[in-house]
Amino acid sequence: MKRAAETLLLCAAVALLMGADSANARYEKLGSKIMCTCGCTEMLLKCNHVGCPNSDRMIGQLRALTGVSSGGVSLQALSNDEDVLNWFRRTWGVTAVVEPGTHGLELWAWVMPPAALGLGLLLVVITVRRWKLRPAQPTPHDVELDPHLKALRERARRETTI
Repeated sequence: MKRAAETLLLCAAVALLMGADSANARYEKLGSKIMCTCGCTEMLLKCNHVGCPNSDRMIGQLRALTGVSSGGVSLQALSNDEDVLNWFRRTWGVTAVVEPGTHGLELWAWVMPPAALGLGLLLVVITVRRWKLRPAQPTPHDVELDPHLKALRERARRETTI
């Protein structure tokens, strides 16, 4: 009986610690996707701007939204990471989140680079293929010259010793 109680207590402690660890990991992951809006161009959790007017408030909001710690901020924790990032986009502006969204006009930031690369590769392949399939142009040595021009060429070579 005592052994069963100890095992149950151990399982409960592990479950509680795993939940806290995953919340902290989520907090760290989302904090690396959000930029401080004070103009220091640092990630939110790495902002070392002395007297930063925004980072403390933003970090408190991130903690509240991820459920790490309330920190006195009265926000409801959001279960979806995309919801947290969208909340920061709405509250602090689109530039607060480093990754562009996957809806609307921001979707172009994800679609255009691979599409442009694919289009460029396609153009290179088509150009090289056209060059390879083009009929060979005759070289000057392959062309049969008029006998009079041949004689003049030979005379020029002899006189210039080429």
